[in-house]
Amino acid sequence: GSADALVILDVLHYMDYSAHAPLLRRARAALPSEGLLLLRVSDATAGFGFRIGRWVDRAVLLARGHGFAQTYCRALSDWQHLLEDCHFRTEAIPMSGGTPFANVLLIARPT
Repeated sequence: GSADALVILDVLHYMDYSAHAPLLRRARAALPSEGLLLLRVSDATAGFGFRIGRWVDRAVLLARGHGFAQTYCRALSDWQHLLEDCHFRTEAIPMSGGTPFANVLLIARPT
């Protein structure tokens, strides 16, 4: 299918690294040249804020019966490189204001 905009919030870090690029390529194929992909990710290099977010993710997974499931996080620069490899240009906007987390909004547009 196709869409003018796609939103992926707090999902990719639950998927194996090997699934990231195929999903992003599929998103790119679904978007027109003026389309928009919005992603919220956590920056794995953001120190304490990242560690708090990871702890919360692990606690939620445990509470939902998934045990000590692995998460698949990346540094912000690695997310941006991956998106570039999938034919997006990106803009990163911090989303952690007023929270203890390391969330970043990635605005990705097709190249």
